[in-house]
Amino acid sequence: MNMKVTSITAALALGVLVQGESIAQQASTLPASFSSTGSVAGARAQDDLTDLAVSTGENYWLPAIEVVGVNLGVWSYNKFLTKAGWSDINWETIKRNFRTGFRWDYDGYLTNQFMHPYHGSAYYSTARVNGLGFWESAPYAFGGSLMWEYFMEDEPPSYNDIVNTPVTGIILGEISLRVSDVIIDESAVGLERVVRETGALVINPIHALSRLFRGEVWKSGPAKPHPDFFLRLSMGGNTLFVSRKLSNNTTYAFLGLDFGMGDPLEVSRHKNPFDFFVVHSELSLAKDDNIVGIFASGVLWDTRLTLFGNPKDVLGAYKEVDILINTVYKLSATSLTGQLIDNLELSSAVGMQNSLSVSAILMGATNSEYASEYGKDYNIGPGASARISSTVTIRDFGRVQASYKRYWIHTLSGAVGEEFVGVLKFGTVWELTRTLALGSDFLLYERFGNYREFPDTKNSNSAVRIYAQFTV
Repeated sequence: MNMKVTSITAALALGVLVQGESIAQQASTLPASFSSTGSVAGARAQDDLTDLAVSTGENYWLPAIEVVGVNLGVWSYNKFLTKAGWSDINWETIKRNFRTGFRWDYDGYLTNQFMHPYHGSAYYSTARVNGLGFWESAPYAFGGSLMWEYFMEDEPPSYNDIVNTPVTGIILGEISLRVSDVIIDESAVGLERVVRETGALVINPIHALSRLFRGEVWKSGPAKPHPDFFLRLSMGGNTLFVSRKLSNNTTYAFLGLDFGMGDPLEVSRHKNPFDFFVVHSELSLAKDDNIVGIFASGVLWDTRLTLFGNPKDVLGAYKEVDILINTVYKLSATSLTGQLIDNLELSSAVGMQNSLSVSAILMGATNSEYASEYGKDYNIGPGASARISSTVTIRDFGRVQASYKRYWIHTLSGAVGEEFVGVLKFGTVWELTRTLALGSDFLLYERFGNYREFPDTKNSNSAVRIYAQFTV
């Protein structure tokens, strides 16, 4: 699917991931405000998240109309402004798409792995802002994607798009909607109000436009309580060693952003999907290369467990997405994950958190030097992944953490074979004050390709980064 989104996409493409942290790691590094009891206002807001930003009650027909409007708007932009060839549609192209059925497309990595999910988030958001819940809104993402695949292009519908667009789009849509709702404050006035409403527009345009059409952008009201959240900003340097050779290196300016909402350990307050979520993002900038990616995860279901007499363990199911864009390597996966989190108190000053997760990758992609033989820059297909991590937190010092994640992707489009990717991370964070810390990480990225018609490949890169971290 050659779908293009408008220029506002660049503004929304905040954030990125190189090696995403697990939910367990995020839980172990939450600010002190995430206590076991939480604030009264925070708890009350947490329980009301299903109704966020909705003032009109449930409406099933209006979001269906708006989904059609989103598709017509994106198509019109590409048809009349950018003159994209694939937008030349008529009844013959539509009938041909139905006759041909689904195929694998040849769109670029950025288009398939980020632009299309972004489009899917718009479908999903139209239902959420009209009063529908998480599960009620999901079909609108799939319906919008099906409409686009069959009706809005002169190319056959795509297998990878019908997964990536709605499934990953739901994750991006739910998180961006909740973040934009936190930004909005109807008690604010003047410049602050303008900045808040503009910020909400950047994060989730559908939410902001819905408020505009309903006259809520200039509506005055009391400040409402929001759920607990944390925000961390990191700045420093990141040096990448290609093939682990010290002489073949590139140094990047490193920026990181971590955002989370809800408390991962307060399972009794997780009434709805994504009542707890985390976004880990990174951006590394160099003269001839950038590293950009996103890791996002939200809870679907979780419960407390008592293992070996420890009542603090958590078992849960989560919806996750990993996206990495780099000239050296690429990786993406949209997954359904099961995770066990084990919490231990080693002493009054030392705590340990361990986690084990297993994921079904519904659609994944990774680069391959042979993919170009098939007219694309990556291989794509389903697969699985597993992750183990451990974090030790020491009072008045900080934390030490280690993790390893292994991906397997079975190629269905590209150079047929099996792709294996591993990401190892060791890191320390030294807390200087309540809001300022210094951190250092060692990262090892390795990949192995086992192909049916080409020689196998094996390569690896390593990286070292040092940064300052600010908790807002």
